[in-house]
Amino acid sequence: SQRPWASDCDALSKHGFHYDEFVEHLRRVHDPELMERCRFVVVPDVPGCGRSTLAAFHAAAPDLAELGFPLAYCLQDGAEDLELPPCDVAFLGGSDDWREAMGAALLERAANEGLGTHVGRVNSARRVRHLSFCHCDSVDGTYVGFRGVERGAREIGSWLRGAADEKLLGASDLRAMTLDPA
Repeated sequence: SQRPWASDCDALSKHGFHYDEFVEHLRRVHDPELMERCRFVVVPDVPGCGRSTLAAFHAAAPDLAELGFPLAYCLQDGAEDLELPPCDVAFLGGSDDWREAMGAALLERAANEGLGTHVGRVNSARRVRHLSFCHCDSVDGTYVGFRGVERGAREIGSWLRGAADEKLLGASDLRAMTLDPA
């Protein structure tokens, strides 16, 4: 396929994260034709912890950058108090409550700094509607894996059409603000 693609590091894998396996995966797909369509690879993160994720990014990014992939930094809980490291894409991860409180402001900040933006775990019409007001270039989720390709793609299509419907206010009319996660 000639489609764009991205690769998560699979930090939330039920089998646990394995750095060496991730790097081996990147070496397998290190092909000029594939590299041209790669939007980003997620630098290993620590789910739920912004400080540990930033430290992990600084430790792993130099080696992954040598492979030539665009790098994504995963925003995790607490990232609102940290700098954005040198990367190509800000990937919104984190806990659900934190994402809803801080996500829009962090995506706006990343977009203002010239970074691409991506949101993971987008598996509902509600989340798609929320993102229609955010600076979000792309999303991913596992919904199709649970609903089946045909039914899941049809349902996701209806979510996207609903999010694209004309609204009284749009993302350019609003400035993101942070909320207290509590």
